[in-house]
Amino acid sequence: MNTLTTLLLACIPAAAFAMPACGDDALTAPSSIAIVTFGVQGETVRVSLTSAEQPAAARAAQSGGPARIPIGRIVAGAEANTGWAWHLEDVSFVEGAIEFCDGRPSDVERAGTQYGGGSYCPWTATIIRIDER
Repeated sequence: MNTLTTLLLACIPAAAFAMPACGDDALTAPSSIAIVTFGVQGETVRVSLTSAEQPAAARAAQSGGPARIPIGRIVAGAEANTGWAWHLEDVSFVEGAIEFCDGRPSDVERAGTQYGGGSYCPWTATIIRIDER
């Protein structure tokens, strides 16, 4: 083996260890544009909104628009939803949803991420506040 080959082989393992650091940004959660706090039957839920359309939809829901029910995918980990072991992602606002995903935050806490088939849509949710970032 010549010196160049030896140096290349020595650098490959070092490069392999350095690679994950290059992709760290892909592993982090998307930054929040706004945090919405909902009241649901005496409990609260905090949701991080990450797309430009979501805060506008939240404001429309807050001011009485027809699409007032938040619906999102349940994911493990609190994120912005402090006090709970889960949070919602991919949140949208709809006019109606099946009862299967309706309930209280404590119901989701007890059942985990499989509650409502993996979706949460509290029919009685009211927006308490919208904190835009």
